[in-house]
Amino acid sequence: MNAQASESENPDHRQLRELLEQAKALNLPAFPDQQKVWVAESPLAQEIKSILAQHPEFYAEITAVVGADVFPAPKS
Repeated sequence: MNAQASESENPDHRQLRELLEQAKALNLPAFPDQQKVWVAESPLAQEIKSILAQHPEFYAEITAVVGADVFPAPKS
């Protein structure tokens, strides 16, 4: 990505990508019950959930990184 594209990128999307990089390392080796605890208690997961609440269009990107069953699908 070039500098101009990153400057014009939605700040929430940029933040989400950074959070997902951190989440990938922490969450992928977890079992489903551990993932649920992580989503409920982790400040990192809470930030991702907050961005998802504002931008449901990012859901596919989130599930591609952390899995489909980790964060609930946004309500339509």
